[in-house]
Amino acid sequence: MKIHCTKAELHKGVQIIQSALSSRTTLPILLNFLIETENRKVKLVSTDLEIGMKHYIPAEIETDGSITIPARKFSDIIQSLQDGYDVDLTVDTGGRVHLKSGRSRFSISGAPKSEYPVLPAFSSQNAFFLPTTILLDILKKTVFAASTDETRHGLNGVFWVASQGFLELVATDGRRLAKIKRKCSLEGKEFRAIVPTKVLAEITRLLGLQDEKDDAKDEVAISVTENQIAFQFGTTTLISRLLEGNFPNYEQVIPKKRDVQVSLDTKELLAITKRAALCAADRGGSVQYTFKKGALQVFSSSQNLEFNDEIPLEYSGEDFTIAFNPQFVIEGLKNVDSEKVRLNMTTPSNPALVETGDDSDYQYVIMPIRA
Repeated sequence: MKIHCTKAELHKGVQIIQSALSSRTTLPILLNFLIETENRKVKLVSTDLEIGMKHYIPAEIETDGSITIPARKFSDIIQSLQDGYDVDLTVDTGGRVHLKSGRSRFSISGAPKSEYPVLPAFSSQNAFFLPTTILLDILKKTVFAASTDETRHGLNGVFWVASQGFLELVATDGRRLAKIKRKCSLEGKEFRAIVPTKVLAEITRLLGLQDEKDDAKDEVAISVTENQIAFQFGTTTLISRLLEGNFPNYEQVIPKKRDVQVSLDTKELLAITKRAALCAADRGGSVQYTFKKGALQVFSSSQNLEFNDEIPLEYSGEDFTIAFNPQFVIEGLKNVDSEKVRLNMTTPSNPALVETGDDSDYQYVIMPIRA
């Protein structure tokens, strides 16, 4: 194989596929990535057997071929190259990769493509399309609420439900829950799937790396099969296994009663909660919210710190006090686009429901902390 390309394209391509590389593996070949020529383009592939990435870069191809290369070291080499020089990459008959850029010369041992796992093809038959703006929005409003506890395997993902032209995403860690529903052109597709949060975080990162001038960035093709989900946009494809297990009955968690309802300025509530969080205990700490006529009083304390503050509030009911993990409140409010949020509560020990006036299809549930 012999190719010629720009340093920028090669570096960006390696950056894109790096997240699917295995850091802990008993298969040394998974520490490599595959580079090969295909249809007059150069394809870069990586996988850890759970996630697979494929990305094409433009290049001048003198001789077709393929090789797998140690990814981390190759990335370091590319990054070290001087700007302003293109890259010549050649693979000799012994599987040695020779790289030339300006006056720099590198040589690194590769391994044949035959030793590398085969990445499944994108299933166009099962695909539907989502505008990138909608995909990024629904991910931003749900992924943060998923569990990071690896022992709760089924909650380490976001539950996707496609039905009757609507796509619903739900994430929970057992102490808070985020749900969003959007009408989409699903082309009759119906499915239920738990998508790993790692994959969704990666999709968000990759869309951020896309060239603003790339028209393909405007929408993402998504294909869901029995045990896999794949995303395709521009010259990049990401394929992942779905999580196994049953997602909890989340509809039972969402409060139906709304005995106490208050409307709050999103930025004010976020700011006062951030201040209160500074004085709450690092682990298991809570912030106390007391709703009184005309004001919301906020209080927190720990061994050496104490905080008191209040913000104006249109409220005329009986005094009502409830306590939350401040980080859950902060993370929820950070992902709200509306100027106002509506807080719905029943008792200090029952879940509270956060909604926005701008988006009736978004709900965020927080379990209170008992004082």
